[in-house]
Amino acid sequence: MNGGNGHGYLRLLVDGAPLPHYDDVLRGMAANAASPAELEELQAEHTLALRLRDTLEKQRTRQEQQRALVECAKELAEDRGDPEAILTLIVSRAQRLLGCDMAYLSLNDDEDRVTRMRVMVGATSSAWKDVRIPFGVGIGGRVAATGTPFSTPDYFGDERLAHDPAVDASVRAERQVSIVGVPLRSGKVLGVLFASNRTPGPFSHDAIALLGSFAALAASALDQARLRHRQDQALAALRQANEALRRHTDEEERAVAAHDQSMDIVLRGGGVQEVVSATGDRLGGVLAIFDEFQTAVAWTPGAPGDVLKAMSAAANGSAADAGAGREPGGTYWATDLVAGSENLGTLVWAPPAASAGVGDLDRRLLERAAVVASLLQLFGRNLAAAEARVRGELLDDLLTPDARTYSSLAERALRIGYQPQKRHAVVVAHIRAEKRRGLASVASDLAAARDGLSTVRDGRAVLVIPSDDPSLTGRQVSRSMTVRLRSPVTVGAAGPVDDPADLPAAYAEALACAQALLRLEREGASATADDLGYAGLLLGDGASATRYVLRTLGPVIRHDEQRSTMLMETLETYFATGQSLVASAKRLHIHPNTVTQRLDRVKRLLGVDWSSPDHTLEVQLALRLHRLGRELEI
Repeated sequence: MNGGNGHGYLRLLVDGAPLPHYDDVLRGMAANAASPAELEELQAEHTLALRLRDTLEKQRTRQEQQRALVECAKELAEDRGDPEAILTLIVSRAQRLLGCDMAYLSLNDDEDRVTRMRVMVGATSSAWKDVRIPFGVGIGGRVAATGTPFSTPDYFGDERLAHDPAVDASVRAERQVSIVGVPLRSGKVLGVLFASNRTPGPFSHDAIALLGSFAALAASALDQARLRHRQDQALAALRQANEALRRHTDEEERAVAAHDQSMDIVLRGGGVQEVVSATGDRLGGVLAIFDEFQTAVAWTPGAPGDVLKAMSAAANGSAADAGAGREPGGTYWATDLVAGSENLGTLVWAPPAASAGVGDLDRRLLERAAVVASLLQLFGRNLAAAEARVRGELLDDLLTPDARTYSSLAERALRIGYQPQKRHAVVVAHIRAEKRRGLASVASDLAAARDGLSTVRDGRAVLVIPSDDPSLTGRQVSRSMTVRLRSPVTVGAAGPVDDPADLPAAYAEALACAQALLRLEREGASATADDLGYAGLLLGDGASATRYVLRTLGPVIRHDEQRSTMLMETLETYFATGQSLVASAKRLHIHPNTVTQRLDRVKRLLGVDWSSPDHTLEVQLALRLHRLGRELEI
C-alpha cells in the first residue's frame, strides 16, 4: 500500500467509515492512475483495505460480545436468587446477547430421560409450558442426549431431526424457524439453552460459539445457585432444629415444673381448685372442672358465667363422645376425668383469645392436670363415700325404731358432727329407676353441704337436713337434684322435728307425700302434707289417717289430754249444729260466750283461721277420723 493511497484507507479504518467511502477513495485514485499497472495496484490496495476492515469489524464484534459475555457472567455471579430466578436471568440475558426473537431453557430429567421446558422469553403463547422433550427428539432432546450444540436454519424442513407432535405443536405455535440449542454442562448435562428466530436463516458459528460460552457460564451459575439453595435449606433446617430443640427443652422444663407442682398438690392433700389455678396460671384462658353431671366444681377465678355455661355444654359433649383431647367447635379443649371405667367428670379449657391453638405442651399440661384432678376427685370421692356410708348407717338406724339405742346413736352423731336436737326437715326424693345412677352421691353431697344426713332406701334418697321450713327445703332439694341428675326428681317433705324419736314418723309422712305426688302425675314436684291437704290423705297409705288427724288437730287433742278440757267436743258440737254458737251452747249446757272462748283457744292452738273455707273441710274431716278412730280403736 503506497503512502498516498494508504493514508486514505487508514483514515477510513481508524474512523470506522462505512463501506461506500472505500469505493469513493478507489474511484478518486483510479481517475489519476497513470497506467493499467497502477490501476491494478490501486484495486489490490482497495481489496486489502476491505479485508482489514472486515477483520477489524469481526474483532470489534468479538470484543463487544466478550464484553457482553463478561457483563452477563458478572450478573450471574452477583445474583444471589434461588435457582428459579437464575433460570429467568439466564434466558433473558441469552436473548439480549444474541439479539434473537426468543430464548428458552429446559432442564434434564435423567430418570424419565426427558428434558422439561422451564423458562421462555419472547413467547406469544403458553403452548411451550409443561412440554417434555424425550431424549433424542427434536433439537432439545438431541442436545440433551449428546451434550453437543445443534443448529438448524429450518426446523420443520430439517431431515436430521426426529419429531414429536407435542414438541412440534409448541414450535409451530410460536412460529419458530431457525433454532439453535447448546448444552448447559457442569460436569454433566443439566439442560439445554435455546435461541430462535421466526425468520429463516442459520445462526453464525460465532453466535453459536457465543451462546455455548454463555451456556457454560450459565450452567456454572445454575449449579452454584442450586448449591446455595441446598446450603440455605440445610441452614434453615438446622435453625429449625435448634429452635425445635430450644422449644423442646423449654417445654420439658415447664413440664417438669408442672409435674413437681402437681405432685406437691397431691402429696399435701390439695383440691381440684388448686389444680385449676396452677394449670390456668401456666396456660392462660379459662379452665374449669365439671363433675359427671356437668356441674362446675372448680374454675378459674373471675370466669364469666356465659363462658362457664358454654364450657359446661362442651363437657356434656365430651361425656357423650367418651374421648379425650378434643376441641369442640374449635373453641374449647375437653378431656374426661376417669378412674378405670368410672367417669369422674370433665376438664375443659377455653384458650386465650390470642392463642394460635393447642400445642403439644399445652396438651401434655392439660392431660397431666386431668390425671391429677382424677386422682384428687377419686380420693375425695372415696373419702366422701366413706363418710357418707357412716352418716347413712346412722340415718338408717335413726329411721328404724327397733334398731335404735339412743345412747350409742348420740355418741355416733357427735363423732360425725351431726346435731340431732336441731330442727330438721325429712325429705324423700324419687327418680325413675333408669336415672338412679349418681342418686346416692348427689344426695350425700347435698346433705353434707347443709350438715345433714342421707341414705338410700328402696331406690329413694332420704335426706335429713336442718330446716324450719320443710316445704322450702323440699323444693330446693328437688331443683338441685333435678339439675345435677338431669332428670325430674319428685320430693316429699315432712317436719320439722327436733327429736330423733320423731324421725320414723316424719320419714313415713314424707314418703307418703312423694307417693301422692306420683299418683297425681306431678313428677318433678315437691310437697309436704300441708301442701297436699286432704288429697294426701286420700292418696296415701293406711297410716295416713292417724298422721292427718295429728297434723291437723294434734295441738287441740294434746291440750284436752294435758288439761282435761273439752275443746275437741266443742268443735264437734259447733259443726254438728251448723256452726251456731247458741245451739252449741244449749247442747253443751254452757253460755254462748264460753263457746266463743273455747273456739278462740282452738284458733290460737292451731295457729290458723280454722273457720276459713280453706281449712273448715280439713278440720271437719280430721274430727270425723278422730271420732272414728276412737270408735274402732285405730
